[in-house]
Amino acid sequence: MRTGLRVFVSLWYLLGWLSHVYLGLFGPEHYRRLGETALIPGYTSFWNTIVMPHITVFALLLAGFEILVGGLLVSKGNWVKAGLILSIMFNVFLVQMGLGIHRSDPLVSFLFNRLPNLIFIFIQVPLLWGGDKLTILERIRNRKSL
Repeated sequence: MRTGLRVFVSLWYLLGWLSHVYLGLFGPEHYRRLGETALIPGYTSFWNTIVMPHITVFALLLAGFEILVGGLLVSKGNWVKAGLILSIMFNVFLVQMGLGIHRSDPLVSFLFNRLPNLIFIFIQVPLLWGGDKLTILERIRNRKSL
């Protein structure tokens, strides 16, 4: 189960960066709505005046961050823990920011904007405990040889 969760979270990052490169270069306006559902007062203004004028750079930095986190998660030892901590912190930030889906009903807004990232955090927290003495590839190879 632990390996399956690590593979899932790792692939989320190792494949997700592609969308940020594509959107950053060819569809930067897709990011505009993300600044509109934040919980922190003033964040929307910050997003629109600081982030959006430079969104291509931020999207490419995000892609690099995702490659880094994915790489850490497939490695072993304390590197996995570092990747998990970075991932969890990023997802806490996304809970604050929301996913840019406007809904007038607060419960529906929570379900669409906050719950997906809370679930992703919930999936990762148990991975902080336990050993990661093998990389994901080593772990998969060991299972195939049994």
